[in-house]
Amino acid sequence: MNRFFALLLLPLVVLQGCASAPKPTASGIATDRPLTTTRDETYSTSARYVKADAILTVQRVAPPRVRVAEGAFAEGITPLQAALVANRAARDVCVQLARHFVLDGANPELDVELVVTALRPTSSGAAGASAVLGVFVPGPFRLPAGLGGFAADGVARLGNEGVLLLRWAEGAGAITEDAKVSPIGDAYQLAANFADDFSEGLVDPRGRDVEGKPRVAAEVRASNDALCLARFGKASIAGRGASMLLPLSPEAIDRGAPADRPADLEKRSLPRR
Repeated sequence: MNRFFALLLLPLVVLQGCASAPKPTASGIATDRPLTTTRDETYSTSARYVKADAILTVQRVAPPRVRVAEGAFAEGITPLQAALVANRAARDVCVQLARHFVLDGANPELDVELVVTALRPTSSGAAGASAVLGVFVPGPFRLPAGLGGFAADGVARLGNEGVLLLRWAEGAGAITEDAKVSPIGDAYQLAANFADDFSEGLVDPRGRDVEGKPRVAAEVRASNDALCLARFGKASIAGRGASMLLPLSPEAIDRGAPADRPADLEKRSLPRR
């Protein structure tokens, strides 16, 4: 009976599988550059400005700076949880840039700044119910209710000139984002999508069909990775593996930035491997 009931819900998931993109609730990065719309859907919006020729000359990039804008998150998300989401976005940008640039915090050519402008909470109750029902439904399954969202701006500046600006927002999908029992369950996952899109603007500024920035040498990559780890930490490998099967919260698998690990997240973290 439970299996039959869950299967009846599948058409609802298909028809209402994505939440609308959240509208920024806080000020992001001001610019007078003309932004080109790159995605305009109910569930996902993005616009960017990119000066490809200038970006392709750059060799040294600063590790990204990130902040959560005042008013970006509402009741249901704590400042510590918001910081964890922001750190996820910055960490992923750092790791991706580490493959193609020299990360240099002292004398960079390019400065990178990320600003989180909206965090819409995930309903932990709906996520928990999805996890239970998922036991009876074959394949990916999630109730299309209580879905969260994430919005952010990112900018890369060459001197005082912005050579890349991305304004981005996305709502969670019942298929694309796994159910996690946490108010930041969806925002944490969507932060990685934002990081992918922003990093692509620096690595492949002319598009994926045109050759972009080459990969750096192995020893440079190793030094870059060490810098990213020291600055942003990493999620537990064991925790990330377990979260593919269980609705573990981001707080349970990610300790956040090493320099700012709050006690409550520290206690709930899984051991590192």
